[in-house]
Amino acid sequence: MKGKLPKSWDDVTLKHLIDIENIRNDKSIDAEPYADLTRNLLMLSLFTGIPYGFYEEMPMNELKEDIKAIEFLKVLPSDKPRKKFKCGGYSWKVNFDTNELSATDFIEHYELTKDSTKVIENSNRIMALYCQPYKYGFKKKLDNKEKAEILKDIPITVIYPLVVFF
Repeated sequence: MKGKLPKSWDDVTLKHLIDIENIRNDKSIDAEPYADLTRNLLMLSLFTGIPYGFYEEMPMNELKEDIKAIEFLKVLPSDKPRKKFKCGGYSWKVNFDTNELSATDFIEHYELTKDSTKVIENSNRIMALYCQPYKYGFKKKLDNKEKAEILKDIPITVIYPLVVFF
């Protein structure tokens, strides 16, 4: 029984990317003799929900197919930032003008981006500062915390180019 592997970055959410980055940056894995294989097995398990041990026992010819299917994850997407997108049942508009942020939001942006190793982890919170949800054409009043929670499920092809922009 096989879970669903992503076919492209469109199938990968911010939650997934945070987990992928944690796997990539886990220094304890580097000490293992087959670190790349271990990382691949962890990523397969992440996406399919199938336990890591299952992949350890899988025949190499089948395992190679699954690993090849997720090779695209080695290179981050390079799409252009979008002005509008859909996520969590809302249409969202992006405000690219940092001058329109409130002083509180400006300070929060600075705090969220000052440690470059945490930017991906904080992507949803960063984007909550710049994105406004709409429902049926009307602005939906949500605080940044509520917006950030919804934006955890945003596809990477949408959020990554925006975070790189900001």
